[in-house]
Amino acid sequence: MKNTCRLCGYRTREIINLGSSPPANNFLDTETTNIDSFPLVLDFCDNCGGLQLRDCLDKEQLYSNYTYLTPDATSLTLHYENILEILLNNSFISPATDCLEIGSNNGRFLQFLKPHVKSVLGIDPARNVADFAKELGVETIVDFFSKSTVTKILNQKRDVGFIAARHMFAHNPRPDEIFEGIDSILNDNGVILIENQYAIETLKTGAFDQIYHEHMFYYSVTNMQNYLNSKNYDLNDIYFSDIHGGSIGFIGTRKDCYEVSDAVKKQLIIEKEYFEGDRIFKEFRNKVDEVKIKTLNEINSDYQGNKKIIAYGAPAKAFTMFSFLELDSTKIEYCVDTSITKIGKTFPQSNIPVISEDEMKQRDYQTVLVTAWNYRDDIIKKSKNLFKKNTKLVFPLTEFTTYIV
Repeated sequence: MKNTCRLCGYRTREIINLGSSPPANNFLDTETTNIDSFPLVLDFCDNCGGLQLRDCLDKEQLYSNYTYLTPDATSLTLHYENILEILLNNSFISPATDCLEIGSNNGRFLQFLKPHVKSVLGIDPARNVADFAKELGVETIVDFFSKSTVTKILNQKRDVGFIAARHMFAHNPRPDEIFEGIDSILNDNGVILIENQYAIETLKTGAFDQIYHEHMFYYSVTNMQNYLNSKNYDLNDIYFSDIHGGSIGFIGTRKDCYEVSDAVKKQLIIEKEYFEGDRIFKEFRNKVDEVKIKTLNEINSDYQGNKKIIAYGAPAKAFTMFSFLELDSTKIEYCVDTSITKIGKTFPQSNIPVISEDEMKQRDYQTVLVTAWNYRDDIIKKSKNLFKKNTKLVFPLTEFTTYIV
C-alpha cells in the first residue's frame, strides 16, 4: 500500500518528487514515442528510518531487457581488494568457506573471492549477463533468488558461511523475502554482506540520479541496524566506498556471534544529527535544485552556441538524469558507452542513441555531459586518448565541475 513503509508497516511521508521516468537499463532497439514512464517519489519512514520509492515496478518491467554489466574498472578492482581485506582480517571468510552471491551479475566479485575460499556460487536472473560469469569460471544459477533457488542451493549440501547481496538488496519491493532465504541458507556463524548506495551520501551530494526504479530502498546505518535487529541479527561492522557515487557495506551476523564495531556506534551518532529536524532532506532538495540549474545552464549555453553536445556513459542513473533535466536527442546527439549490451540501442523517451567509443571518434562534438560521473577519475585518466583535444567534459555531480581535455 502506498505511504506505508515496506520494512516496518509504519506510515511514510514524501521527501522529493522527481517526476516520471522509464524503467532504468531497459533500452529500446528502435526509437518510439509510445513509452511507459513511472513516478519517482522518494518517501521516508520516521519509525525505522527507511527511505524508499513510493512506486515499485515488478521484476518483469525492470529486468526483461536488462543491460547492465559490471565494468572492468580499476576503481572496482581496488574496491574488491578492500572488501577482501576486511573479510580476511576479521576472519569473516577462510579457505573453508562456501560463498554465495545474490545478484552476482557477470561474476567479477566472486572471481575475485574464488582463490581465497572453498567455493563460490552466483545467482542472477539475467541469462545474457550470467553467461559472462560462466566464461570467468564462476558457477551461476540463472534465476531470481526465490524459494525454489533456496531449495536448489540447500540440496547442493553446501555449508554456506558467507552471503553477499551487493547492490541488489535495495532492488526488491519485499526485502523480507530475500532475508528469509538468506537466513535459511546461512550456517549458524555465517556472515552477510549487504552493500548498497549509502543514503546519507546520496542525500548530502544531491545525487538525485541515483534514484531510479531499480533502487527501491536507500539504506542508512540507522535503518539497516533496525532492520537486522528485527530479524534477530546484529549489524556488526560497516565500510565506506566511493563506488557508485558513495556506497556502504553492512556486515551482519546472527545475534551475539561477533561484536558490534565502534564504526557502527560512531556512525549512528553522526546520522542522528543529520536526521534531526530533517536537516539532511533540506540539504538534499537544495543541492538537487543547484545541480539542475548549473547543468542546464551549461548545456543550454553550449546548445545556443551551436556546439555539438553528447553524453558519456549509459548507466541506469542516466535515465533519471535525462528525464529530470528534460534532455532528449534534440540537445544530446548521442550517448557513448563501452557495454556491448547497450551499444546500438536507444534510450526510451529521450530517444538518445547509444554508440561505441570507436564510433564517437569518427564524429564531431565539443561538449560531453558525463552521465557516468561516478567513474570520474577513470574517465579523466583516459580522456586524452579518448576525446578530442579541447573537449569540455561536464561533470554534474557530486560537485558540478567542467574539465577541458
